Amino acid sequence: MEIEARVFLRPGDLKGLSDMAFVDIDGFIRSQLLNLAIAVIFGLGVGLIEDVPIDLVPDALIFGLAIAMVIQEAALVQRTGVLGGRYEKEMREYTERMLSFFDSKSFWLFGILAIFFVLGMIPLILSERELDAISVARIFCVAVIITLGVDPILGTLPKKDGTATIGALVIYALVFHSGLSGYPDLAIQLNSYLGSFSAVTCSSIVLIYLVLSTRWAYIRNLCYGMADGWVEFALYIGIPLLIILQPEIPEFLELVYKIYIGSAG
Repeated sequence: MEIEARVFLRPGDLKGLSDMAFVDIDGFIRSQLLNLAIAVIFGLGVGLIEDVPIDLVPDALIFGLAIAMVIQEAALVQRTGVLGGRYEKEMREYTERMLSFFDSKSFWLFGILAIFFVLGMIPLILSERELDAISVARIFCVAVIITLGVDPILGTLPKKDGTATIGALVIYALVFHSGLSGYPDLAIQLNSYLGSFSAVTCSSIVLIYLVLSTRWAYIRNLCYGMADGWVEFALYIGIPLLIILQPEIPEFLELVYKIYIGSAG
């Protein structure tokens, strides 16, 4: 016996489906343009202050990255999650899950930030760097960066899945570490072609965009439950990560060669 199933669509239904697809594409483009605009603005700021060769993580980059992440949180995450926003439903459900896991808005808003700030003050006090306003401000900015960075990963806690939480944390840490470690090498490489200002600016833009895009991808996936395809992954993480790591590609290929061939002697 054959069962035939038919789906009847009215003319307006096709228009509705196309509008939904347009909204998704439109939302993706808008969010990425905002992340890119923030990265360009603060990348230019770092380029005006720093020269090549640069420290591994200069103060200007830390300050700029922290402010950039705060702006992203306010202009992209919070604005789209308010009443009537694009992700209002997802934000409401995420907030309910987090409060059901630990019912303390104060802790989620300020407690984690305070913990990372105190942890950062310990090595500062033990270090040889002078304990002044700039050094304390840097510690605070690092605490802001870490807090906003791990914020989407906390969305896995209500699931009580340790593998998901640790796995997401490790991957995010690897992306962040790769970006920071490759940042000075990219600036030095670009300096041979573009000059100091353009080299630092371009490398800073790539790094800030990588951090902002990775965070936004994690928020969409871990907090809102919105899966991204390969195209989205490439634009969020893949391409900027490849750009900032490309100075290390010859060393990586040499390592792969040694793994396959071993010792020539």
